[in-house]
Amino acid sequence: MSTIGKAIRAARMASGFTQAELADWIGIADGNQISRWERDVVTPSADNVGELSRVLGVRLDNSVGNAVSC
Repeated sequence: MSTIGKAIRAARMASGFTQAELADWIGIADGNQISRWERDVVTPSADNVGELSRVLGVRLDNSVGNAVSC
């Protein structure tokens, strides 16, 4: 089963961002937060999912962890 974390990681890697670069782009001061999301340690807020979707050019479905190209 896919998770939101796996979807974030796949979309980030496909976009060529490092975790630190993605954190900067979405306005997260702590680059380690991206790692926590990708490992499903914590779930990103709805606002963060929206920013991730915008920056990565995908729609992230928070309930099942799917990423769909926009």
